Amino acid sequence: MSIFVISVIVAGGAIAIGTIATALAQGIALSKAMEGISRQPEATGPITTTLIIGLAFIESLTIYVLVISIIILFANPLAKPFLETEKMKSEVEVIQLEIQKIQLEKDLSKLKSSSEKAVTK
Repeated sequence: MSIFVISVIVAGGAIAIGTIATALAQGIALSKAMEGISRQPEATGPITTTLIIGLAFIESLTIYVLVISIIILFANPLAKPFLETEKMKSEVEVIQLEIQKIQLEKDLSKLKSSSEKAVTK
């Protein structure tokens, strides 16, 4: 499997897990805030303020996951060594083909010289 296919799978999985975890955490936070408000209605203001700040922190985790996923997709730190390895492999293949070409040219010249010797005899 290519490093790029793996990157897409990892980025998609990270986004899925990150959003599911964030949704669950926000649901739990909202639930607890509603319980607190229902028990002490006079504390609605401080509870709401604390809830909004907490939800912002929870949401920031999803944004971090999004940023990391974008880095994995578009500025993949693992892709450069992979591409360099692929480039080296292709260069080695080209050199091997050049060696085979030279060997075949030598064989052809030997055949030509042997056929010329046979014709002259």
